[in-house]
Amino acid sequence: MQLFLKKAIHYKNWGAFIRDAVKQFNDIGTHRKIEALNEMTGLYKKYQQELSWIGGNLNQVVKRANELAIIGELTQSFFDDILFPQVREIQELICEIKDEQYQIVKKIMRKA
Repeated sequence: MQLFLKKAIHYKNWGAFIRDAVKQFNDIGTHRKIEALNEMTGLYKKYQQELSWIGGNLNQVVKRANELAIIGELTQSFFDDILFPQVREIQELICEIKDEQYQIVKKIMRKA
């Protein structure tokens, strides 16, 4: 209230003060925030799609490796001991990245 009273001292009445405040109000900051959110949304969607493609490709690799293991062209021990642990690690990393992206968006939306 003190701030308002101090700023309004040069005006004839509250109405004049409020009209002038509205004229001088600058929402460039708000527009920039909206632009940043729109840009972030585009990047988020792009990376989510790319992570989904990576996940799909990874599933295809595992399926093919499993098929090769079944017909004997890929040893089961290679599949179990080498390939599958690496695939599991990559899958966990993809899930972590997606979760981190989600947490970032959640924080941004709370502040917006």
